[in-house]
Amino acid sequence: MKAFLIITLLLFNPVLFFAQTSMAVRYEPFSKDSLVNFINRVSDKKITKFNSKYKKDVKAILLDRNERMVEKIKDSGFIFDSKINQYVGKIFKEISASNPSIVPSDFYFLVDKSGVPNASCYWNGIFTINLGLLNFIQSDDELAAVIAHEIAHYQLNHSENSMLRNLDLLHSKQTKKKAKAINRAHYGKNRAYLDLMEELNYNFTKRSRKDELQADSLGFVFFKKTRFQKRAFVTALENLKNADSIVFNENAQLKVHFNFENYPFKEAWLVKDEALFNIKESASDYKFDKDSMKTHPDIPLRIEVIKKMLIGTDSESKSSNDSLPEIKKRASLLVVQSAIDAKQIDFALYQTLVLYNRKEVDEKTFCAITAKLLQSIYQLKEQHKFGRYISTMSAFSDEVNLDELRQFLHNLELKNIRKIGMNFCQKHADVMGNDSDFIQVKSYFNQLNQK
Repeated sequence: MKAFLIITLLLFNPVLFFAQTSMAVRYEPFSKDSLVNFINRVSDKKITKFNSKYKKDVKAILLDRNERMVEKIKDSGFIFDSKINQYVGKIFKEISASNPSIVPSDFYFLVDKSGVPNASCYWNGIFTINLGLLNFIQSDDELAAVIAHEIAHYQLNHSENSMLRNLDLLHSKQTKKKAKAINRAHYGKNRAYLDLMEELNYNFTKRSRKDELQADSLGFVFFKKTRFQKRAFVTALENLKNADSIVFNENAQLKVHFNFENYPFKEAWLVKDEALFNIKESASDYKFDKDSMKTHPDIPLRIEVIKKMLIGTDSESKSSNDSLPEIKKRASLLVVQSAIDAKQIDFALYQTLVLYNRKEVDEKTFCAITAKLLQSIYQLKEQHKFGRYISTMSAFSDEVNLDELRQFLHNLELKNIRKIGMNFCQKHADVMGNDSDFIQVKSYFNQLNQK
């Protein structure tokens, strides 16, 4: 039973960082009782629906998922932003209005604060759209395609069917035989259990691949009934195919932003210290979940299937995307602000630099955030708390540019940060003008350099 539980588990008011150039992040639902009641109501309905031989197991799994969803809400895992909610809600409303089989009251959309471009469908009618996806899409049409795909997962009961398939595999004679052999072993039990769980997890993923093709097919049926440009279903998949090579792999241009006339950038700040590397073979911190909506099965096959379905459909002009630039900028800043609230200083600084390099945030916003982050980095080092909030680098990480920034921050000494902070503030003082928060940070670094 213990092994079963272990394997099964595989399957606040915010504090503003600075008021003038950032935005408050709301982590509490607009109606917390309404959301919790929705989750509980759907949970009870789903539990009574199952009459399989695994009814007891199903109940335990669903209640556990229920608790974890509520816990994530309490732990500030989601963003409740009226403008973004309205934007997503408007697109969902257009899809449901064109498809009578979709009952709006069956669904509840949540925006995950993650910067990874992804979306997920849960068994209880809750869909999550990551902030990173909103910054990644190129049109309303593409977001509509993603939402239609997720609705299809729900309509096809993929989550429940997958759970039952997984329970079949978990309780199979072959799995029980392997578990018994592990129990009889005198040495290496922990490693053997981990290997078994990894094998089961791979099989769970492999068996779900056809679900993605089904969700694409039904999702496109929903999608083609709307006014949205039909080819956007393909471009959404094409963009996601390239996501791994783009997300968190842009150079932050540290040598550009922290090179000053009176204090030039030092190459030693980027030298790798092997002692700082995490030698555990682990996934990258912000890496795409390889078994997320991006990869069941390979994107090229999914694209070919949809292209065949496109034959004979009308070609239309793109829908209006007037509100998308504002939404993309808002989502980007919310990713940064939520990272700051979570004290993920390295990620917040990386995202800020990249957004400015792309010209997706203005200079005043960039200067205000970066100056305050430099002040926080100095204070963390001074208080010997730096290691709590700045991740070590993994030798197995694909996040080369994010790790370069981490290495840079780890290598800096207090005397370096004092001078970098002062020179950064002096360089951008004219742009910031009378911004009171920036003036406070500038004064802070000036005083440090007078000691």
